[in-house]
Amino acid sequence: MVKILSEPIDIHSESFETLLSTIKEDAQARRAQPERLLPLKAIQLIKEAKLGAIRLPKELGGADVTTVELLDVVRRLASVDPDVAHALRAHFIFTEDNLAAPTSEERTRRLQFIAKGELVGNATTEISSKPQGSKQYETLLSEKNEDYELNGKKYFTTGTLYADWVYVVSAGENDKVFVSVIPTNREGVDVYDDWDGFGQQLTASGTATFTNVLVKRHETIELKREQQNYVPIRQIFLQAVISGIVEAIVEDSVHLVKNRKRTFTHGAAEIAQDDPLLLQTIGEIQATAFTLKSLIREAARAIDLTLENPSIETKHEAALQVAYVKVIGEQLALQASTKLFDVGGASATRQGLYLDRHWRNIRTIASHNPSSYKLKDIGNYLVNNENLPINGYY
Repeated sequence: MVKILSEPIDIHSESFETLLSTIKEDAQARRAQPERLLPLKAIQLIKEAKLGAIRLPKELGGADVTTVELLDVVRRLASVDPDVAHALRAHFIFTEDNLAAPTSEERTRRLQFIAKGELVGNATTEISSKPQGSKQYETLLSEKNEDYELNGKKYFTTGTLYADWVYVVSAGENDKVFVSVIPTNREGVDVYDDWDGFGQQLTASGTATFTNVLVKRHETIELKREQQNYVPIRQIFLQAVISGIVEAIVEDSVHLVKNRKRTFTHGAAEIAQDDPLLLQTIGEIQATAFTLKSLIREAARAIDLTLENPSIETKHEAALQVAYVKVIGEQLALQASTKLFDVGGASATRQGLYLDRHWRNIRTIASHNPSSYKLKDIGNYLVNNENLPINGYY
């Protein structure tokens, strides 16, 4: 058992490399088992390392890493276990939201439990007749005595099964919207491992229900529609996960070729390791991995600039760059996940190798927000000078 650190793990240290290696070994061991095994060991190690606190300033118990550094961590974590990396998305979004929030006792409380290494999940999305993103919710926060009572059902609650806290978006009286932050072990909170997507299967992206849950008055804050802003960290976090998956594809493709005992009868060399076509394909996959990493770092620098110089211009530019990364990066990543099988042949499709997970994982992440809508809005900006909409999608 790793000793809980007094401060977040140094992401440039040997300890961090050991953490990644341990998480990778755990993921490989779980994949080899026939039953569905959750990454509970990896999550516990991340909590003990206080990895979730690295974005906090040092004076608040963090490591004061930049967005560029954060996304490098996400990418590297995704290269060894994309489920675990993706499961942390809500936590880091929550962290950014609270770092940007005005000073208050509630903000201080939230930043304190982040500094302890505790993780936060989400309960925002609902499956209903109301338009997604319309800020209309069937989950209801009702006044009860001096506090509130929460009732409702949420879907796609990624990471919440592993989290200590959950932020819940709900409707209140007079068409108001609230965000409540409560412990996941509070009475009436139930989180289910029922996500049945074909990719990112262990991200705990299932259902959460809230039945007569007590919400203390200080635990909830009204969400003001007029205070909405661009939130590109939500999007680029996913691209960092995809980038890490592509790095895993590079590793798997190299392993396939190095360990091939035979090659195609019409191959260009006697052994696979010398076949120029196979080497070319691996080179292309590696170039894709480098390109994605570089694009993400460039867009992350734009986000960091908005933190230093917050203006509508810098924020819009960061949102644009992240949109560019998504629509191009996902195309390249999906191509790489297919080219992997060009170096392995039919034997690479064996279920025991589990290599199809890369395409399934990338395709699942890419489906979060269709690129077609982003491309339309980018074109509208270029042709008609209409800024990207502020709706949580950018």
